[in-house]
Amino acid sequence: MMAKDQRNTILLEQVEELTPRVGFLFSMMQKIREKLLRRIDELGFEEMHYSPHGRRIETIGTSLLHIAAVEWSWIFEDIGDTPMDYEKWKHAFPLREDIDQLTGKDKDFYLQRLSEVRKEIFDWLKSIDDDTLDRMVPLGDTDVSIEWILFHLIEHEAMHLGQISILSRMYDMTKVEVQE
Repeated sequence: MMAKDQRNTILLEQVEELTPRVGFLFSMMQKIREKLLRRIDELGFEEMHYSPHGRRIETIGTSLLHIAAVEWSWIFEDIGDTPMDYEKWKHAFPLREDIDQLTGKDKDFYLQRLSEVRKEIFDWLKSIDDDTLDRMVPLGDTDVSIEWILFHLIEHEAMHLGQISILSRMYDMTKVEVQE
């Protein structure tokens, strides 16, 4: 049992440049990103590009691109009406017959994309206030609030973190099977 004075404290901290509700949501986005980056930090090149079925299951690298692309799309395409650059992001969405998974890129490539998009989002968040979170945005035949979109981005990244963890364990199992 850990002594009381040895316990760590984890808090969602207010981000000074953001209004309270916006800052709270961004703080949650950052906490899940910290967990994702800790998980990715442990991975090697082969593991980043492992898939048990290359045409049906995305690699960890593809999943990272997907996280970045979805963040960009929901904020800048769905809220801001800015078209997404298909060529830049074509490897980031569910596998399709005409697009192969991106391979041969090092971990820094994927981390850079995540970082660039998050910086753009942070800059955008600095331009809004708490009242903006209540604004409704059409999404297909449904209207959603900007607050819901930010919540969904947190949820989306958390789900992919789980998939990445499973893929990593599956990769480890292939190494154990080879050694036995």
